[in-house]
Amino acid sequence: MIFLKRARRPPVDLPTPVNVPAPVVPDRYPDPVRNPGGDVLEVDIWVLSEFILDHVVPVLGVRPYPLNEQLLAVAAACRIKPSVVFDWGTHIGASARLFHECAKAFNLAYEVHSIDLPPDASHVEHPREEHARLVRGLAGVHLHRGDGVTVALEQWNRLDRPARPLFFVDGDHAYASVLRELSAVFEAIGDASALVHDTFFQSAESGYNVGPARAIEDVVARFPARFMVIKSGLGLPGMTLLVDSAVLGRAVQLQLNDRMSGT
Repeated sequence: MIFLKRARRPPVDLPTPVNVPAPVVPDRYPDPVRNPGGDVLEVDIWVLSEFILDHVVPVLGVRPYPLNEQLLAVAAACRIKPSVVFDWGTHIGASARLFHECAKAFNLAYEVHSIDLPPDASHVEHPREEHARLVRGLAGVHLHRGDGVTVALEQWNRLDRPARPLFFVDGDHAYASVLRELSAVFEAIGDASALVHDTFFQSAESGYNVGPARAIEDVVARFPARFMVIKSGLGLPGMTLLVDSAVLGRAVQLQLNDRMSGT
């Protein structure tokens, strides 16, 4: 058998690398709300996507909140213009950091109150020393310990009951817990809206966090015609927005006022 030796290719002269400046990442982004006179949650996903890729993914990645869920959370904040955000299930501070970055980038006036279990609590998801590491020391982020919905409502009252609060619910995913939390919020506050995590409902047989989805169904049934329900869809883990329909109308007026004043 004869083996032919392959001829070596002559070296290729590669072009000298050119120093290309890194793209400039903006600190502020244009208002993503479109058709502000409408009664639906309509936003520019191009603007939100640029913000998320520039400021959120480099810090948070895509776990525990995939891109579609980050988009929904930021869209809710930009459209509702909450006066305050209450977030429980702080863990390492991912959701609180997401809302913090959103407020900075879109010039939103809210601050974030994030609540987690007491340091000595026993829970499989307790972050221990990692607690809130993504938001420690950030201006406008306030950390609390205790039962999420109880502390949130206490803080809401202490703040003189600000309008249009947005609640981010990502604590215990048991049906009874989520139902209790959402019921307490919506019974106490007439213009509250809520984002709930782990809400993708596969089937009862999946056994994967089906409690939040069932709790949302029951809450919506208790408050007919009150909410617009928007789901991230696609798959796990899932996020659902319950936005008070009346809030959309008031948020529309706020946005129109802002545009007329040039802010």
